[in-house]
Amino acid sequence: MLTSSSGRTLPALLLLAASGAGTGGLRAQSLPPYAAVNPVVSSRSGLMTQPYLDPTPRWRFNLLVDYANSAELNERADGRSYVLDGEYLRADLMLSRDVTRSIFVMASLGLEGAYNGFLDPFLNWYHDFIRLPVPARSEDRPENEFADQIELPNGVVIDRQRDGAFIGDLRIGAGWRVTRHLQTVLMLTLPTSTGPAGFGRGVASTNLVTTGRFPFARRWTWESTVGLGYTPRHETELKLFQNTTFGSVSSGLRWRFSGQQAVFANVIYLSPQYHGTGFAALDQRELTIDFGGLFRIGNGPEWQVGITEDLAPAGPALDLSFRVGVRY
Repeated sequence: MLTSSSGRTLPALLLLAASGAGTGGLRAQSLPPYAAVNPVVSSRSGLMTQPYLDPTPRWRFNLLVDYANSAELNERADGRSYVLDGEYLRADLMLSRDVTRSIFVMASLGLEGAYNGFLDPFLNWYHDFIRLPVPARSEDRPENEFADQIELPNGVVIDRQRDGAFIGDLRIGAGWRVTRHLQTVLMLTLPTSTGPAGFGRGVASTNLVTTGRFPFARRWTWESTVGLGYTPRHETELKLFQNTTFGSVSSGLRWRFSGQQAVFANVIYLSPQYHGTGFAALDQRELTIDFGGLFRIGNGPEWQVGITEDLAPAGPALDLSFRVGVRY
């Protein structure tokens, strides 16, 4: 098991390994995929945004590393509280292959971790600098100290632990390109997580995601997804409060500003994962923006550098996540 200090070097090691990947590849014009890193969401819903995949005779490879920081503190008048304070890593590897020109199959598996972290001092300075302080981070919680605790209305207290490295849930799926602008993917997640309670779904989930991609004005591409998911209730302390059906909508733009270089922004909505807990960070929807740059040199892989931000402070989205990825 890796310690929290390992979490500081693990993303760098994974990216170094990715840089040695093959040099041939696709000239992808789709947005990057997005799946929530927040354990509040990822422990219930298997929904994600699935970019449109152009036909190709080759294997597709996509490695995406997210490193996120959370400083969530909900306190109620009745004395109950919910805190999610820590840093979270996910390095997700996705492979896909065409079966026919219209049909493809895919699979992905992630290496994950939860840590005390090291970003709190920098983020405290940053929020003070832009005059948008976060009291839960700068005043109410100690710096770089992990906590994940929920006090439920039925008197149950959940105190979750961190883990330096563990395997996430396996995702497998099959997709159908209906037209050159529209695709549908059926995905199944399997409970393969080796992490502590609260980081895996614990049961299989089924998810259907439809993607539309429409290039326009030569350099612009608009891509949108609509998703529906089902995850049965799992025998945990939160079973009484778990939702079982989920929805998602995303809408984003990619602008190719020079050659093969582009910038993008994608807004993602995810429906609530829980109900009746009394905490907005559990019972409300997640609204997130994913934005950054996409870069390619010659026929090499396409690299992604970006950030995801919480657009709805009352919801469960993490405060800030850094993303680096490569695909070909």
